[in-house]
Amino acid sequence: MRFVNAPVILAIALVLGACTHTTSRYSTSGSPGWVNAPQPIEPEAVPPGLAQASNDLVVLLPKANGSVGAVVVRSGGSDAVVLDKPYAAAHIEGSGRVESFTYDADLAEQVFTASLTALPVRPSTFLLYFLEGKDELTPESEGEIERIFAEIAARPDPEISVIGHADAVGTAEYNDELSLQRAQRVREDLTRGGIPGKYIEIAGRGKREPVVRTAADVPEPRNRRVEIIVR
Repeated sequence: MRFVNAPVILAIALVLGACTHTTSRYSTSGSPGWVNAPQPIEPEAVPPGLAQASNDLVVLLPKANGSVGAVVVRSGGSDAVVLDKPYAAAHIEGSGRVESFTYDADLAEQVFTASLTALPVRPSTFLLYFLEGKDELTPESEGEIERIFAEIAARPDPEISVIGHADAVGTAEYNDELSLQRAQRVREDLTRGGIPGKYIEIAGRGKREPVVRTAADVPEPRNRRVEIIVR
């Protein structure tokens, strides 16, 4: 059995990839008979030599805020099925035919909660912005620091990447140095707040990765930033 919680499609498919074989048969009535079928058996329980026909299920689960992405399901020569609504589902039968339907929300809660709980916590990303030509945070970004501390504290063994950026004002060498200084400033703020330095990696990307592309020597506040990724 497979499910998708967009946009982490590959990660979840790998987690549940071993649970694709079931012993149940599927009804041809309006309500799929496999919804109430026994749970899939693990491959270790399948007698050697027993053929395993395709029997896959894809369910698009909403994120915590209720939003969903989308996933396209294809099998063999069948038409593609687009899942873009909460609990939209597709069942791939042994013949390769794809049947779309809406999965029961209450049943999804029962079936998938344990698997979702076992997944690694997804990375969180924060952006802090800086005054022009300085490694000093804007007043608005100063207020974001506490949110970053809270996210780090919620993870038992965090990995933190701090990546500095600059706008297009000045030479490449100047902005390489400035972007690294900004990353160092954030690392110092984190370590002063009690985050061990061994958890923090820093880098400076200069003006090579702008959020907003501009001509040379044009100031752009959104490019004067540090990106913090907490894993």
